[in-house]
Amino acid sequence: MDTIATDGITLVFNRDGGIIDELTIDTADGPLRPLHKAPWVRTGEQLPAHVAPVETRLAGDFFCAPFGASAPDVPIHGWSANGNWNNCGQSKNSDGSLTARYRLEQSVHGAAVSKEITLVPGQPIVYQRHVFTGGSGHIPIAHHAMIRVPGGAQLSFSPKAFGRTPLGAPETDPARGNSTLAYPQTFASLKEVKLRDGRTVNASHYPFDHDHEDLVVLAEAPGAKLGWSAAVAIADGFVFFAVKDAARLPETILWMSNGGRSYSPWNSRHRAVIGIEEAATSMHVTGDLGGAAPTSDAGLATGLTLGGENEIRYAFGAIAVPSGWSKIRNIKATGDQLVLRDVGGGSVTLPFAGGHFAGLI
Repeated sequence: MDTIATDGITLVFNRDGGIIDELTIDTADGPLRPLHKAPWVRTGEQLPAHVAPVETRLAGDFFCAPFGASAPDVPIHGWSANGNWNNCGQSKNSDGSLTARYRLEQSVHGAAVSKEITLVPGQPIVYQRHVFTGGSGHIPIAHHAMIRVPGGAQLSFSPKAFGRTPLGAPETDPARGNSTLAYPQTFASLKEVKLRDGRTVNASHYPFDHDHEDLVVLAEAPGAKLGWSAAVAIADGFVFFAVKDAARLPETILWMSNGGRSYSPWNSRHRAVIGIEEAATSMHVTGDLGGAAPTSDAGLATGLTLGGENEIRYAFGAIAVPSGWSKIRNIKATGDQLVLRDVGGGSVTLPFAGGHFAGLI
């Protein structure tokens, strides 16, 4: 484990799987630790050999390439989430920020992959950059940030063109688990998502049910530059937010894991967890593209086309919940500020390294 720290923010990075395993943000009211860690990771359980490395170490945020199922000899979510990241050192930048650099030991479809994690003194934000050099083919990709909100959370996002559930439910065998949403379906708002039994639920408040495992895909509006996601977890004391390059990562995949898997290692104990996964896959389309088409009929990227040099920029952070807040209305970025606004009219302005998203703001 590597510790990366500067004034006000500290993270622990697991080079096995490239996982931001823990994040601590200093606030006036005490430390915030918004990221999830699976119960079997916390207890150090020995898991069956068939469990993929990424699931044995399930925590925080990691980068998936390819996202989802891969070749038979590559674990789920690819080597970027299961392989070994070599430490290439840390350096102080001219603006006072600290950057830690890593290189993936394994290749991804022939591509070399590097990772940069940057922290800025006084900012409650983790900046990440992944660079693919060379390789061939077209692969789905995603950041896989997870939070746990036993007290519930109100979710909000940058404008979306539509939302969908995938072609099939995550859990279809009642002896193993349960998925409660209808699959597949298309909807205009998270406030009106159909359940399997025909009723409609407001999925922007999570958890909205119990003992279920579900997936929802939100598609960015075409032409969007900077996308964002937010979760206001009042009872748990934090606001989580993420900012992304919307063209590279035009989907937000919500993995709603709330006790809906009864088999090992889940054992119906993985509850109130939501993955807010900024992605480029074909999950937002109605048919199966098989990963072959670089863009969908909605004009959105379905993955990353390898060859030459490709970069993916992303950032996430957290603040303590301001008094009276309930749900984020919008997030706006300028060159050096990030402004979070609540539906009640309140706002918080954070210092922001806008250069990380050069050309997008």
